[in-house]
Amino acid sequence: MATLKEYYNMKYTEIVSAEFIERPNRFIAYVELMGVRTKVHVKNTGRCRELLTDHARVYLEKSGNASRATAYDLVAVEKDGRLVNMDSNAPNKAAGEWLRAGGLYRDVSLVRPEKTFGSSRFDFYVESESGRKAYIEVKGVTLEREGVAAFPDAPSERAVKHVEELIEARRQGYEAYLLFVIQMKGVCFVEPNWDTQPAFGEALKLARRAGVRLLAYDCLVREDSMELDAPLPVFLDSLDRIARPLLAWYDAGRRILPWREEPTPYHVWLSEIMLQQTRVEAVKPYYDRFLQALPDIRSLADVEEERLLKLWEGLGYYNRARNLKSAAQILVSEYGGEMPDDYEKIQALPGIGSYTAGAIASIAFGRPYPAVDGNVLRILSRLRSDDRDILNAKVKKAVEDELLDVMPVDRPGDFNQALMELGAMVCIPNGAPKCGECPWMELCLARAEGRTAEFPKKAKKKPRSIEKKTILVIQDAERVALRKRPEKGLLAGMYEFPSLEGHCEEAEVSAYLKEIGLLPIRIRKLPPAKHVFTHKEWHMTGYLIRVDELAAMGQEPEGFVFVEPEQTRTDYPIPSAFAAYAERVEMRRGKEARLL
Repeated sequence: MATLKEYYNMKYTEIVSAEFIERPNRFIAYVELMGVRTKVHVKNTGRCRELLTDHARVYLEKSGNASRATAYDLVAVEKDGRLVNMDSNAPNKAAGEWLRAGGLYRDVSLVRPEKTFGSSRFDFYVESESGRKAYIEVKGVTLEREGVAAFPDAPSERAVKHVEELIEARRQGYEAYLLFVIQMKGVCFVEPNWDTQPAFGEALKLARRAGVRLLAYDCLVREDSMELDAPLPVFLDSLDRIARPLLAWYDAGRRILPWREEPTPYHVWLSEIMLQQTRVEAVKPYYDRFLQALPDIRSLADVEEERLLKLWEGLGYYNRARNLKSAAQILVSEYGGEMPDDYEKIQALPGIGSYTAGAIASIAFGRPYPAVDGNVLRILSRLRSDDRDILNAKVKKAVEDELLDVMPVDRPGDFNQALMELGAMVCIPNGAPKCGECPWMELCLARAEGRTAEFPKKAKKKPRSIEKKTILVIQDAERVALRKRPEKGLLAGMYEFPSLEGHCEEAEVSAYLKEIGLLPIRIRKLPPAKHVFTHKEWHMTGYLIRVDELAAMGQEPEGFVFVEPEQTRTDYPIPSAFAAYAERVEMRRGKEARLL
């Protein structure tokens, strides 16, 4: 059994160099030492084929055991002008030194090697003065290809078992770490060796999800020593590689948007609700007008509904506005008019789902929560050539969990906004993506496979139902007739032009007008119009109707209001579904009020 001194001392004595000749088995090699063919012990049972090449310069430590069949241990080799340590005992020794020096816990109070856990052992058990307790498993890495370190270099069921044990330790309340010690410099990142043992990579994904921390450090390797040096990222799949190039791209050319310049919780919340189903350029004037009228949460909570809906007019999906007000009232009554910085509390507010909660938490409060919408699902499906149905709620939840693992904790808000920006500007939903401008160009599997047009995958939606309507624009010289929609259902509580079901002939319209007590002077048919909702379409025809005089105020037919044409612009919220017919009112105001 190794002594504590051995675990905490990564220093060799009596190092000599030689030239590699051959390795007949895992345990021995032949080298040319001072002109003599010499058998030496190899202190690494891995394959190391990419290291022990013909005539490679190797470094040997003289054994202190005179009775051994081999007088030297092979501990290091030169590769591409750098030293690579090959001693399988060196990573634990170097890790022991690092732990005792406060590499993991600055207030370290105990470092115990070979600590039993259940029916097995971990390389280290560590405690801190502040009460933290952790199990650590160390993996030495010597396999490197084009700046990428990979583990293992040969199938290892034992390595998979160690990862599973770390998961169990985490479940029992301990901190758990897998520490990759890269026995060289010049490495960019570490990844599982998927070709050799995919089960190890899958186990790492499960471990990270369970809260096991994956650490990696390269090493300063000298002929007679090795010590941990710089931290390296551990990449489990393509998602792990996206943050750095994405943020660099975002920093270089992000759009200047009003809500980005002052990312207060209220501003972020309002902008994200407005941007649902609506283009950025269309939102900008609404956002500015809304904030001028309702500059804070308290003013939103107090606003009358009709004024709120008028401010929202043209954005559509009016329940969004109603939910804003309901949420504002809760914020005033329960949180003093401020948005809480807790993700769960934010998501519990009316009209806020996981996407909006993630956006507010990350952008306004710097909390590492993903904001996954259709744009993000689309670009990630192309990145990974992912055949999953993005309309499936389980797929969305899985992507949220996957992003949570890779979000940069120092810039979560910028990360989420960069994803949104990429989907809006480069990896666009309609038409060919602008792959030549994409920071993920070299990472994207769909691009590499020539399949960008195939993603994202969506299950076929049920066709939208079609409703036929006849819209009646009724006015006299001064006023126009409106009708308020029911308080529940589609466009609840909004004002509309009176309408009839189906596409009606002029005689049917005349009969209806007489039924409600209005006598038309002139009727003119209007061009057809269409409006698309999420699950249905309105196919509309219309009539422009001039009456001599609408009923006196207070004598309107039930459900009707008669208002001045200008009031349709300022006071009465008319949904954009009627935009084609609202234009007819706006053309005829004041003295110009006549049938055109």
